[in-house]
Amino acid sequence: MSFTSSSFLMDASNTPNTINFRDLLNKSILQSDIVRIFDYLLTIGVEEGASDIHVEPFENYCRIRIRIDGVLEELVQYPKSFHESIISKFKIESGQMRPDEKRLPQDARVSAITQTNKEIDLRANTLPTVRWEKLVMRIVDKSKEIPSLKMLGIDGSNGAILRKALDYPNGIMLNTWPTGSGKTTTLYSCLSDINKIEVNITTFEDPVENKMMWLNQSQVRWDIGFTFASGLRAALRQDPDIIMVWEIRDRETLEMAMESAMTGHLVFSTIHTNSAVETITRVLNMGAESYMMAGTFNLVIAQRLWRKVCSNCATKVLIKDDAKYLYAKKTFTNFDKEALKAEIQSRGITQEQRTDFFVNGYMAQWTGKDSKTWEICSVCNGSGYKGRMWLYEMMDYTDQIKVMLLDKKSAFEIGKFALQNWMIDLERDWIFKAIQGKLDLNEIYRFVKMTTG
Repeated sequence: MSFTSSSFLMDASNTPNTINFRDLLNKSILQSDIVRIFDYLLTIGVEEGASDIHVEPFENYCRIRIRIDGVLEELVQYPKSFHESIISKFKIESGQMRPDEKRLPQDARVSAITQTNKEIDLRANTLPTVRWEKLVMRIVDKSKEIPSLKMLGIDGSNGAILRKALDYPNGIMLNTWPTGSGKTTTLYSCLSDINKIEVNITTFEDPVENKMMWLNQSQVRWDIGFTFASGLRAALRQDPDIIMVWEIRDRETLEMAMESAMTGHLVFSTIHTNSAVETITRVLNMGAESYMMAGTFNLVIAQRLWRKVCSNCATKVLIKDDAKYLYAKKTFTNFDKEALKAEIQSRGITQEQRTDFFVNGYMAQWTGKDSKTWEICSVCNGSGYKGRMWLYEMMDYTDQIKVMLLDKKSAFEIGKFALQNWMIDLERDWIFKAIQGKLDLNEIYRFVKMTTG
């Protein structure tokens, strides 16, 4: 599928930086040109770094929103009179949706080429509403390279723990947290790091978002019974060293993953829980025995994507009396002092940065204004944020943790022990990066509960 049209050709004078695709989108809406609407909409999504596009119907008008850096913003409104034409056009072009079926949700996975000649994949879904159908498209920019582990910002002891887990010859490494938190990127980066000529890597994905050299990547097919569990069975007959299964969502897949780990394979997968520690409860509820977890689990990662403070309009502000700041400091109250000192050193945090945060109570905060002209910041367009950064917590299955599992300790007790001794959770990882001026105070507690260490 391609939404590109011949009405627009880029030349030397027309670069993505000189073309206002938003104006072109508005013009195509005024002209009711459905083809160009999709051309410019997808191009805007890719060029502005959007992850999702929402095409939404309402009583008196319809609108299009795009999600940038995790936050939705309205792109344009358009008359309801041609909303059905937009949805029908997409269904026809996709070749995977029935244009005449408006009562049921429909899915499609299609490829497209933007006006800037970039190849993208779209995961699209239509949803019947009380008015008309809503269309949401998730963008996978195939032109983006898989980042290295260093580029992901896995710093300090978290980096050392991950490096150790990737060097294990067998066992299970899980990545958890909600959709859109970057789990896919982290898994691909891990696989890329250990992708050597002497190892055989087999993956079972849904969907295959990035085609990587020297990996045996397989797309599961639920409609014909090719599931994650059946794929794992097949993988064991493919002489694998490393297996990646996209998601553990049922007991059968979990049991197959554990069996694979017990028979000498390194297994990567994802699971949906609210933290790395809560994965223990989730896995036990799925039917696993604690001794099997102790024998197979190496590492559980939890992660989120946070908006970075715009470096062009950021300034230092005093936050000493802010309740969120006081909570943030308390997270280290019961943390091992030597471990804290080693963490600060390993992350390259300077004495000045430590004093600014812990003693003086200063922190980076966006202004939305250019520091020289005091006009709206041209980098972040006044939002105060530009780009996103990964935050990580690593639940390392050390010998102490495995003994606690065998002793039937609760996830709460295990988590408390880990936090007191070595674990850098999302809140602590954020604090270290905030000390370095990369994140601000308001962003973290939108997603993470305040704790006291």
